[in-house]
Amino acid sequence: MALTAHDQHHQHDRIRIFVSAHKPAEFPNCASVLPIQVGTANAKMPFENTLHDNDGDSISELNPMYCELTAQYWAWKNADADYYGFCHYRRYFNFSPSTYAQNDYGEIIDTFIDAESIGKYGLDDNSIAAAVSGYDVVTSPINDVRSFGGFTSLKDHWNADSHLRITDLHHMYDILCRKHPEYREDADAVLDGRKACFCNMFIMRKEIFFDYCAWLFPLLEEFVGEWDHSIADEQTLRTPGHLAERLLNIYIAHHQRTGAGWKTKQLQCVHFTNPEPVATLDPLDENPQNVVPVVFAADDAYVPMLTTAMYSMLKNANPDCIYDVIVLERDISAANKQNIATFLSQFPHATVRFYDVSRAMAGYALTTNNAHISVETYYRFIIQDALPFYSKILYLDSDLVINDDVAELFDTSLGDAAIGAVRDLDYLGNLNMKDGKRREYTNRQLGMTNPYGYFQAGVLVMNLDRMRALHTVDEWLEIASQPGFIYNDQDILNMECEGKVTYLPYEWNVMHDCAGRVQGVFAYAPVEVFHGYMASRKVPKIVHYAGFDKPWKNPWCDFGPLYWDYAQETPFALQMMALLAGVKRPEPVRHHERAIAEDSPIRKYVDVVAPSGSKQRELMKVVARRLQGKQ
Repeated sequence: MALTAHDQHHQHDRIRIFVSAHKPAEFPNCASVLPIQVGTANAKMPFENTLHDNDGDSISELNPMYCELTAQYWAWKNADADYYGFCHYRRYFNFSPSTYAQNDYGEIIDTFIDAESIGKYGLDDNSIAAAVSGYDVVTSPINDVRSFGGFTSLKDHWNADSHLRITDLHHMYDILCRKHPEYREDADAVLDGRKACFCNMFIMRKEIFFDYCAWLFPLLEEFVGEWDHSIADEQTLRTPGHLAERLLNIYIAHHQRTGAGWKTKQLQCVHFTNPEPVATLDPLDENPQNVVPVVFAADDAYVPMLTTAMYSMLKNANPDCIYDVIVLERDISAANKQNIATFLSQFPHATVRFYDVSRAMAGYALTTNNAHISVETYYRFIIQDALPFYSKILYLDSDLVINDDVAELFDTSLGDAAIGAVRDLDYLGNLNMKDGKRREYTNRQLGMTNPYGYFQAGVLVMNLDRMRALHTVDEWLEIASQPGFIYNDQDILNMECEGKVTYLPYEWNVMHDCAGRVQGVFAYAPVEVFHGYMASRKVPKIVHYAGFDKPWKNPWCDFGPLYWDYAQETPFALQMMALLAGVKRPEPVRHHERAIAEDSPIRKYVDVVAPSGSKQRELMKVVARRLQGKQ
């Protein structure tokens, strides 16, 4: 097939988009996109599968001041292309022909760099060529700084940053006017104006890029040589990078004014909030015959309870076994992870690992119908893919304590069953209620043939191979997204695993007496089941505080002293005591945040009464700045 003139033109242009990164990230896999580690000279170790800005002729060691400019310098001195472009590991151009909604900062906000987003934003060779070829200069959107917070000019915008000094901007202005007096008019127009492109993101033809670099870097070198940064803080030290954002706009404005005749365009900027690599876990090196894999799920607020559960388990564990403790999470802070790992390092026969479920859970409308059930309960549906090297695992809720060795529980033979679990006394008691509501729900919503086989899902032995055969992770989560379930994931597991369950002894999941439910509900269960539960209360191997009555809210609750016997020995005991006292966790101090966060409910209201770009929006921002003492 003969190539069209358009295709031949695209084939001819060698477009190289250098993506600056100072931490590991996912990157689009195409010839036009070249990840480059910036500040490699100062890094502990170079990244694999990226370029490095300290190879060849470089200024990598200046990265703390020059930021992503060390990648630009490296490309100028070491790379050959027809077009040179620059993005960041979390910010890319939208190369697709589609236009998407953006915030006041001219950014499209998205989450992950994956196949879906790569296709959506045209992060592939053909789309990049179609968007770039034929143009001389491509930049990020031209933004009006009034939309950022009512700033009156780029100088005002600069001066509003508490880390940037207006004297430094004036110093660079003086250097520019001294070295290139023909740029004074353009510098005045840009810095006194309100519009500019930001983020040092651009794509230029080779000859323009080389001319720009030959103009830019001597200016910065002279500025740095005369700049006293001996006591600069980390952000102030980045001043040269910020100056380059303004200088880029001055450079383009000058050439447009003086008749360069460049064909220019702006492409939207896509800001990925989670560009990190896909989380993966590897099997332990130890003999798998001796490994007991135990999975928990929690969020950052639940760390004290999670730690108590893990501590109780390991305190009663068999030192001859290796316990692979895996926590499914998506917001546990690095500090809390370190605190947990340090505390539990007292158990040399255990490893504690964390798995970020954000990608796996993205795109599913998962809700809970009970206030004491959190969305983390759904994480168990991704275990079969997250841990492909395991055929069988234990899953434990975080609102429990363990009084025996769970290796014994793990050794339960499941045969062809998908699940090992304890019958749910609460559900079975409700089935026998005269009102018939639970029976009607079970028939209508769950369609179970034997509703009295319903199990409690807080303690599970999971046959992952059988679970994989039943449904893919996507299928499990699609079912979980359906409305109408009372107990959410627990209902779904019972519905889908009916007839494929091995029932465990009651002592492995002894639910406490929440609000008198032992006599008020459990006693209505079939007599054999109820007697089995009552006997297990005398020798509980796991006590499960399912329901709203938790020992960190009510230390007088059933089995409360047992819980605190473990909890008081953890480093989070004081946090739990604060919860008891009604002391709320302080909100973290956040700096450099947008005036209204993207996910704030206030923003939804503001977007209605004062749409982005409207006079009302600009007025609100001016008022907000004045209230903050800014002019």
